[in-house]
Amino acid sequence: MSAAEHKAKGNEFFQKEKFAEALEAYNEAIKLAPEDGVLYSNRSATNLELSKWVECLDDATTCLKLKPDWFKAYYRRALALNKVGRNVEARGMCAGGLALEEGNKDLRTLRDQVNEPICVEFGKASAIDFKMDRPPSEDFRTVLKNKLPAKDAQLNGLAFPQTHRTILHVAVMCGYTKVAKELVNRGAAIAREDRMGLSALHMAALIRNEAMLNTLSEFWAENQNNSTTHNASPQDLLDATSFTIQSPKVEVKVLDKDGKAASLDSMAFMKRFQCFYTRTCQLSDDYFRCMYSSVLDDEGSELMANPRKNELTQLFKASTEEKKLGLAFIDDATGFGVFALEAIKKDDYVCAYCGLLAGSDNIKDQPRNGFVITIMPLDKLPFKTDASLYRSLGGFLNHADEGNVTPEHIVAKGAPMVAFVANKDIAAGEQITYDYRGRLHAIFCEKNIPNFKAMGPLPAAGLASLQKL
Repeated sequence: MSAAEHKAKGNEFFQKEKFAEALEAYNEAIKLAPEDGVLYSNRSATNLELSKWVECLDDATTCLKLKPDWFKAYYRRALALNKVGRNVEARGMCAGGLALEEGNKDLRTLRDQVNEPICVEFGKASAIDFKMDRPPSEDFRTVLKNKLPAKDAQLNGLAFPQTHRTILHVAVMCGYTKVAKELVNRGAAIAREDRMGLSALHMAALIRNEAMLNTLSEFWAENQNNSTTHNASPQDLLDATSFTIQSPKVEVKVLDKDGKAASLDSMAFMKRFQCFYTRTCQLSDDYFRCMYSSVLDDEGSELMANPRKNELTQLFKASTEEKKLGLAFIDDATGFGVFALEAIKKDDYVCAYCGLLAGSDNIKDQPRNGFVITIMPLDKLPFKTDASLYRSLGGFLNHADEGNVTPEHIVAKGAPMVAFVANKDIAAGEQITYDYRGRLHAIFCEKNIPNFKAMGPLPAAGLASLQKL
């Protein structure tokens, strides 16, 4: 039987709700046509019916890599992510699918469905204990009932003593759009932070209540202040939970195996490398909870107090690294590397390592995964950056015993992360490298580092091709 015949048989079994038989038929089809993304979509749906959540997610991810321009791939992965409790990422998947098919009712319904537990969890983590955190005035209790306070109510200068949340925070947390807008129109301070360093706009960005964001949109542009705790503006937090929607939009210069150079937009990049290009670390559900229930650890706070680290953060946010760096194919064993397209001076910011910021315990196969980097010692920060599916240029850097860049810890756009700084002058055409040891899993390093060879510069013709783009 052909792959198409096995697929037809699987579809028939699925319609009859014979899911075990459907699974077997799709397995056989995939053996014959492993590059057919639709088959993985069908098998993901079957695994969903069989409550095999991990397999469901694995198939949905493969489908997305094979068919990133198909809205249903995003729908499948969002369904799977929801089943394993990764609703923040599921919400981002829905947004990616809707960017391809804006009016799709299934995606819109699923987006609202996965956002509901986020809002509920946010509410629980932000719950007000009236015994421990008494409202500073009766006006706060009025707003909690979705009612406007009296015209002469004191809107600024008062806050809950424990959480430091203002009357506007309360309205935004509860999703009371009309009350929130009227409070701002009356003069409520929209930029005031609570104990976690979040203004009302930061909270709106985290919750992503579309109605609230639309209501406060007229105040958005002029209130993009950085949180003193997370070093993130409200827009940064939207970018950090966008996942498949590239923000800011950039193109990456790539010299492929055939010697052809091209500037790849987000979709072209995904099709070529089977990962989404991102310049912002994406927040997993486990890290997302830290945004509103706790502050960064002492080391994170220390980083933000360090002038040099703050300088690197600003260079990262303002960087145009896609213009000064390019990807080029090296060989079949090594794959691609990152090369300087212009001279870089010692101590200059070069690029960053962006991906999914996830709890170390929730990232599988680390000993075999060359895209999972340690940010800080795990006893200080139990999170790592996984660049398997979401990746910046830093995720393409190759190993060298004496690399020309050094990883530095910074806090930017709400996330602790790694930025790479030149440790010597780097000439145009030189490959950007760093020492993997201490950053990637010890078993991965032990197995792979001996196979890395000395990295030479990019041939002149290839460099010229990339520079012309």
